[in-house]
Amino acid sequence: MRWFKIAAIGVGILIAFLVVGSVIGAILHAVIDVVIAAAVVGAIVVAVKVARSRNQVSAKKADREVREPDHREYSMPLPRADVEPVRDEPARAPSKLDVEDDLARLKREMGSLA
Repeated sequence: MRWFKIAAIGVGILIAFLVVGSVIGAILHAVIDVVIAAAVVGAIVVAVKVARSRNQVSAKKADREVREPDHREYSMPLPRADVEPVRDEPARAPSKLDVEDDLARLKREMGSLA
């Protein structure tokens, strides 16, 4: 009878180990399936958003884009005979009189604020 109890305990432990292992395996399998499904759905969402944003950008760009015909006469630069050359004039240094006038004006303004 003693051996029967030891064998029953061993068989019970073996059954418990198999049940617990299969439950844990089923849970892990379900979690992995959910992670894979979430990754696939996320990739689809990102692909749709990228496609929509490209469509919006290309549609806006096409509306604003101005294309010229591919004629040779349009590709040559126009003559600029009506433009006068720019003359480089040296910057005028402020005279002492201008500086004195500005200083007097600033003193008046600061005096009126006090």
